[in-house]
Amino acid sequence: MVIETIGLATRPLAGQVVCGDSGAYWVTDERIVLTLADGLGHGPEAARASQAAVDAVGAALHLSCEEILARCDGVLHTTRGAAQVVVVIERASGRGTVACVGNMRAQLVQRHGHAWFACTRGIVGAGYRNLDVQSVMLVSGDILLLYSDGLPEQSIPYERCSDTAVSAEDQARELLDTLAHGRDDASVLLYRHG
Repeated sequence: MVIETIGLATRPLAGQVVCGDSGAYWVTDERIVLTLADGLGHGPEAARASQAAVDAVGAALHLSCEEILARCDGVLHTTRGAAQVVVVIERASGRGTVACVGNMRAQLVQRHGHAWFACTRGIVGAGYRNLDVQSVMLVSGDILLLYSDGLPEQSIPYERCSDTAVSAEDQARELLDTLAHGRDDASVLLYRHG
């Protein structure tokens, strides 16, 4: 089942009740759309911004990554803004497009290595320029990891996130619990292609 291949975990900054990071995923007949947003700062206003970003993606699932982020940028102008990553995967071909603004992390983890996706400078809701949209052809077993700056930027070994005997949700939670540094809100979205 497709949903078992996608896991999301979030955790607020220590001492906070509300997490300023939000994420979601959608599976349609044609595509899978993933997003993770980190509202600037912490607490309820950061959560409001990140949730608005996620909601804007959910209302634009048929659009390209560029168009989705442009829509999010417009919606978030009344909030404090967010860093955000959006991934669109065409189910028939396995072609994925990745677009990222701000200090999010997006990583392709494969059996024999990994690759990072570049993030464009800026803030969703306050503007960005020259969005860098990257394409990737996914093959069975590939893993996309999206995570906020609540986790250190490091290469995650394939073995840490590829065990299909463990749900993607549990693996996302395990990565969050073992890697988050505790000085910020933290979130992980894990997608296993196959």
